[in-house]
Amino acid sequence: MRFKTRSNRILGIILIELMVALSIIAIISQLSIWFFSDFLALNRADNQVNLLHRNINYARLYAIENSTYVTLCTLKEKECVKDDWDGRISLFIDNDKSTTLNNDELLLSTFEHTHDADSLKYPRDAITFRPDGSLNGFQNGTFIYCPNSDKANLEGLALSVSQTGRIRIKSTDICQKSN
Repeated sequence: MRFKTRSNRILGIILIELMVALSIIAIISQLSIWFFSDFLALNRADNQVNLLHRNINYARLYAIENSTYVTLCTLKEKECVKDDWDGRISLFIDNDKSTTLNNDELLLSTFEHTHDADSLKYPRDAITFRPDGSLNGFQNGTFIYCPNSDKANLEGLALSVSQTGRIRIKSTDICQKSN
């Protein structure tokens, strides 16, 4: 003779399991939110330096391909200005090598600085590429991009442009030391 046993199996979760799972999720999200703003700032820095890198390469290649002078700088009233790399950066054909956008010269591209908390510095007022792809004069130098420059807790990115027009990107701790 067989007896049928009835098992009392619970299908689902109980309130205590739900509360434990929610508390674990809350703790993990609280820990990760501390690092989220730094993650966004580093991502902004990487995107902005890559955009600058692409535009410098474009300027160099355009100068070589079209046998002309091409300038990259921040324009104010159609003139390149020094120490204002945080603004709109423009790329234009500069036939007379004056670092001024004249009416007969073509504006190739512009791009904006991404965020007010970040800073971009370069020791010169412009970069002008010759028709052979090298830099005009002594315009070589290093762009320093500092994410969240007001806090000075993150590494920045350095984009170096050599006299031959070659570009190298590396991380730098100048942002942490300068502020």
